[in-house]
Amino acid sequence: MKKLSIGILLLCVAASASAQFGPPVPTALEVAAIPGLSGDQQAGVRKILLQRRDAVEALMIRQHADFDALRQKERGERERIDDTTAVSLRKLLGDDGLHKFAEWHAAQRDNHGPRPEMQRGAGPGRGMRHDGHDAPPPTPNAGSPAPGLADDDE
Repeated sequence: MKKLSIGILLLCVAASASAQFGPPVPTALEVAAIPGLSGDQQAGVRKILLQRRDAVEALMIRQHADFDALRQKERGERERIDDTTAVSLRKLLGDDGLHKFAEWHAAQRDNHGPRPEMQRGAGPGRGMRHDGHDAPPPTPNAGSPAPGLADDDE
């Protein structure tokens, strides 16, 4: 019975830990309510659960730090690519040509919004027309049959 109660307590803690950032640790009163545990066992259970919570929090802190480092690395790589592209364009177009290209590029982005590959689930070939409507594009001469398919009996 004692092992079953501890198992149920640990399962409840584990289930709530997966739904939250820091798993809650039962209070000393909650652990004292577990039948059949001595005072030393209650203290041991609480100590183990506190260690588990601290380990989960440390893991999450490491994962967040790793994610932030990866994001900074990606930002640095993108900036390096942008710099390399600008140097190549300046070499090809010259300063005036690069300035004109930058104006043209900005106008393209302003006129067209985000690039289609940056939008999920929208765009031609994904159920959307070029104008953003959900219907297929109209076909020319929609009411008349295709050439060569008309009834010859008429």
